[in-house]
This record gives sequence, structure tokens and C-alpha cells, in this order.
Amino acid sequence: MSSYNLKDPNSPIISGRLLAFLCNVAEYIGELTGITSYFCHDAGFYCLRAIDYTEPPTAMPVWTPSQEMIDAATPDNVNTLSPHDYLVRIQKEADIEAIQGPRPADIKHRFLSCRDFYAAYKSGRRTPVEVAEQLFELIQASEDVTPPLGAVWKWNKEAILKQARASAARYSEGNPLSIVDGVPILIKDEIDVEGFETGVGTNIINKGNPATEDAQLVALLRAHGAIIVGKSTMHEIGLGVTNFNPSTQTPRNPYEPLHSTGGSSGGSGAAVGSGLCPIAIGCDGGGSVRVPSSYCGIYGLKPTQARISTRGEYPLAHTVAVSGPMCATMEDLAIIYAIIAGRDEKDFYSRMQPPVALPAPFDASKNGQLQGLRIGIYRRWFEDVIHPEISHVCYDMLERLCKDHGAVLVDIEIPELFENAKAHNITITGEMISKVYKYRKNLNYQTRLEIALLSSLRMQDFMRSQQQKTRSIRYLETLFGHKESDQQHQTLYPRLGGQESPIDVIVTPTIANLPPRVNPGAVSHGESNYLNNVKTMQYVMMANFTGIPAITAVAGYSKEPHVHRIDDEHSTGFPIGIQFMSQWWDEKRLIHIASVCEQVLEARQKPKIWLGDYKL
Repeated sequence: MSSYNLKDPNSPIISGRLLAFLCNVAEYIGELTGITSYFCHDAGFYCLRAIDYTEPPTAMPVWTPSQEMIDAATPDNVNTLSPHDYLVRIQKEADIEAIQGPRPADIKHRFLSCRDFYAAYKSGRRTPVEVAEQLFELIQASEDVTPPLGAVWKWNKEAILKQARASAARYSEGNPLSIVDGVPILIKDEIDVEGFETGVGTNIINKGNPATEDAQLVALLRAHGAIIVGKSTMHEIGLGVTNFNPSTQTPRNPYEPLHSTGGSSGGSGAAVGSGLCPIAIGCDGGGSVRVPSSYCGIYGLKPTQARISTRGEYPLAHTVAVSGPMCATMEDLAIIYAIIAGRDEKDFYSRMQPPVALPAPFDASKNGQLQGLRIGIYRRWFEDVIHPEISHVCYDMLERLCKDHGAVLVDIEIPELFENAKAHNITITGEMISKVYKYRKNLNYQTRLEIALLSSLRMQDFMRSQQQKTRSIRYLETLFGHKESDQQHQTLYPRLGGQESPIDVIVTPTIANLPPRVNPGAVSHGESNYLNNVKTMQYVMMANFTGIPAITAVAGYSKEPHVHRIDDEHSTGFPIGIQFMSQWWDEKRLIHIASVCEQVLEARQKPKIWLGDYKL
């Protein structure tokens, strides 16, 4: 008998003035009238109360690296490179391209990468200052379209020019700092950038209190010469997956501007997906890097918990959130990961990680790049999508990975997916509420309603969630082949579904639905749509909750129009992402797999809002 137990809620879709009314009712008489308990019960938040856990609670899911993990990260200069060696190799290749001239442009469009900017600067065809001037025009163009793209929330022309002039001077002297020197990068409004308020998607938090220094990851990017553009829009306090935000602005999906970017790093996704900049940084506590990356047709990495320093990030969700790169190309994703990943002596948990390693660049013309890779697939979960084409497109990608590159599909089962999802929801919202509760009356109605509903949960719900975290981690340990000789562990947390041996990665679609439509009421007041939340987060929460890394790659695009069962119409051409999750600290494998997916993908479709035609 299958252990599959996911089920969808019956909660209505509410926006506009009705949302404002319900929010006020929930805040003032919600518990008295039973409204909060009704919605929490429908959402499944009480499900953990019936479980008699014997596991101890796990707070921070930072997995102690094994010797095997440490050995796997040891550079051999063949298949495995250190971050420094990876960056040097890519830069040397780009030096040759600078001599050869610009790469041929696609007849329709082509997403630019660090190589393109670096080669243009190194050859003298363009300077970072000239590109900065183009960037200003493109940001303005992004706001002149109807509806506006809404990707960039805060930026400063003089600050950008100052960075561009410094970069241009380095190129003029023949001393660029790295391949990202002079490349524009946008940062989510959850991460400190010196001189900017870190508002976390609100119009109240840190108002008039700009950051006095960069977050650690931003400082690392600057140290490699990146031009920090400013702050991208995000869902208010990250408490949502649509990025509908009346408090600041609502970014639009570049592939279909009437639909959501996904969130909460939606501005970062829109900026990269439209070609406005090749790289952005997001922060992922419940899919917030992977969801907008998938919806906007780009690549996004959620690293292992504690792989990236959290110093300088607004502490919304300590135990589940981690920053990660969102990029137009996999090479750029690897480059940014090489720069920002690693130990920070001032961040306790980051000191627990093994060395950072990257896969060596491979010959894209050769097959067999994934020979023997064991990809675990829970088919019932994989196929539980609202739009059937999502699973079909992902299956097509898997067929190519197996047929052309030697990967092997292994049928698996993952128990307690429903309990894992609800425990994650309780954990992340509990952490967010504890941080922003004092601001709640100044937040938008969707955020306030979520806070009112979830504030009614009890201490036992949060504690049982942390016990569920322990259990979920132990099942993953079994799947990935840890504790093979521990008979007690294998008895309590066995492999299910006939799986006989360990797997290397787990595969799912990135998201179980297509991006919802941006309705006028959602723009003005926000929107409560719990069914959309559930289907958007269905595949992404496990990685956040247990701390394992995950990556989304472009699998293809929708070819069939679709009418959602909640009357959300979708035309064709929406990007569809495929997600891979690996064991703790194994980002190297994920980067390699997603890079192969990028080569397998025959063509990238051009979004309706396209801003990527820089003159390089």
C-alpha cells in the first residue's frame, strides 16, 4: 500500500476588500467565532497533534559532514575543482574569447552571461560605465511597459556609476578582479546592501535606517568586482509565494505579464528572466529562490542549510532559509556559488561545513555525462500536478538524461509528505511571526490574515514540527545510503516502495502548477489563496525543512492552453522547471546535473518582456 497522503485544502480564494474584511474579523474575533480554527483545520495544521513522536526535536538542520563528503569535495583538477580554480579556469577561457571577438548572437535573443560582459570589457569593445548607462535605460524601460515589470525596488544611479568607474579603471589597468568584474547583480530586499534600507518587502521595517555595511555574501560579490545594482522586490516579509505586494509593488512574469513571478524572490526572478541583468540573489525559506526561478524560466539554487553565511540577512526564518543564486545560465550560477559559498568565521553554523567543490566544465557535445547516476523518483508525487503538461515536460527531460547521458531512474517512496509540509509551514511562519509581530498592524491584509490564523497554533504544534523534522531527516538518511549498518535505524526508517539500494538525487517538477493570474484585488489588497500556496510549495518544502540542497533547471515550456480548476486561464509558453535534491553538502552534483539539463534543452524561449539586448 502506498504511503502517499498529500491532499489539497478547500479554502476559498479571497482578495480585495473582502480580504480586508476577513482579516479584521480574524484579528479581532477569529478565535472566539472559530474562524481561525476552521481555516487551520482545513489547512492541516492540526495533523501533528495525533502523532506520538519518540524522536527528539531538531532545531537547525545542519548535517554533520561525513568523511566521504569531505573526500568528495577534495579537488582533483579533473572532475572536481576548488572555487578558486573554477573561477580561474572560466576566466582564462573568457580571456581567449575576448581575443576572438563576441560570440554569435541568437537570431531571436540570447541570455547574456558573465563571459559576455567580461569579454566585452577585456577586449575594449565596451566599458562597465557604458554598460551601466545602458542598464539605467533598461530599468526605465522595465517600468514603462504596461503593466510595469516591477523587478527593481531600490537603486541608486550614482552608486552604480561609482562601482562602474572603479571596474573600468581595473580593466584599463589590465587587472580585473574576476570574471564578474563589472557584471550587474541585483539583491533581494531581505539582504543588507550598504546605503539601502532592508525593508523585507514592507514599507515600515528599517524605514529611515539604511544598512551601514554589506551582508557577507554581498561583500564577497563586491570583492570580486560585481556591480551591485540595488534591491529587488519581494513578497512582504517573505510570507507568500505569489509576490503580490500592495505595500511596495507587484513584479510581473516576463513570459506573461498578467501572471505571477512566484515568490518570495519574485523581483530577482523577473529581472533575470527578462534579461535585465544576468544574475540576482534570492533567499529561500520555502522555495523562494526555486519558485520564481522556475516561473521565470531561469536557474536557481537553494544551497545546503549553513552553506552560505547568513550574516547581514534579515533573520526571518533562521532554521529553514538560505540565500542562493538565480541566474540566466548554469555557468553563472556555478560562478556565483563559487564566490558566496563557504565558511564565515563570524557565522557559527557555516563553520560546520565541508570544503566547497564545483564540477569541472564538461564537453557539451559528448553524451554519457551522468553515467550511473541514480535518480530517485516517487511517481505518485511527481505526477500530482494541476497542469498535466508539467509532469510530461519533466518526464521528457528525464528521458533525455537517461537515454543520452546514462542516468538511471529508481522508484522510491517518501513517507509523511503531508506531515512534513505542515511541519515546515508551522516552523517558517512561527519564526517569521516571532520576528515581525510588532509590525503586524502596518502590514498588508494577506500578511495580517496569515499571522492572525497561525498565531492561534499552540506551543505543542511548533515542538511537534521539530520532532517531525528529525523524522524526515532520518528517512532521507536512509534514502541517501547513510547508516546502512545501523539496524535500529533501518528498522525504524526503512526504504519503501521496493527500493533496494541508495540513490544519488531525488527528482520532482519544481512546481505543481503554473503561475496564477495577477488580479486587480491582489494588487490593491493582496490575495489569500491557500490552494495555490500548497501546489506551489508542494515539492520545495522538503529541502528547506531538512536542510538538503536543491536546484531548479529549465525543463521546457508549456505548449497547451490550460484552464485551472479555480478558473485561472493559462496560454502557452510558460516555463516549466525540474527540481533535483541531493544529500547535504552535495551542491557539486546538483550543479553538474542542471548543467547537463541546460545542454539537453534545445532552445530557450524569448519572454514577452525582453530587456536583454545589451550592446556589447
